[in-house]
Amino acid sequence: MRKIEIKMISITDLKTDAIVNAANSGLWAGSGVCGAIFKAAGYKELENACKKIGHCDTENAVITPGFALNAKYILYAVGYQ
Repeated sequence: MRKIEIKMISITDLKTDAIVNAANSGLWAGSGVCGAIFKAAGYKELENACKKIGHCDTENAVITPGFALNAKYILYAVGYQ
């Protein structure tokens, strides 16, 4: 049987395979959680990775490395705005 853990921790501190960022279609750094992810991952490295991808359509997702995060990857999910 698997177990579920509930933790009070910043998403940027999670040791996991991937975290999910609610992103905009241009994959630009935002504020709040998105800004915290960019800052903790290494702003320039993450910005460059997002620029290489360039765009993500609504209802789709893309992935980048986690860079300096404890998470291996960052998934960017774009919802309706």
